[in-house]
Amino acid sequence: MNDQQMDQGLSSKMWYIIGAVVVIALAFWYFSASPVKAPTANTQTPSDNTTAAISADLNQTSDGSAELDQAAAASAQAVQGF
Repeated sequence: MNDQQMDQGLSSKMWYIIGAVVVIALAFWYFSASPVKAPTANTQTPSDNTTAAISADLNQTSDGSAELDQAAAASAQAVQGF
């Protein structure tokens, strides 16, 4: 290998290293210059953890037991068909 080929190999490796350093430096600059977002205000109502409040919340949800019973019956019928 002659000196010119060796210099070209070192030169191209040096350019790759310089490029990587520039990309990393730009990434650090970009992320350090980005503004910090202020925390948003909590828009939820304060939770009430009393038994009455929890019971009222549970009463607002629908009871899906009738649908589950129907699905179980249909499933049992399907299994009996095999």
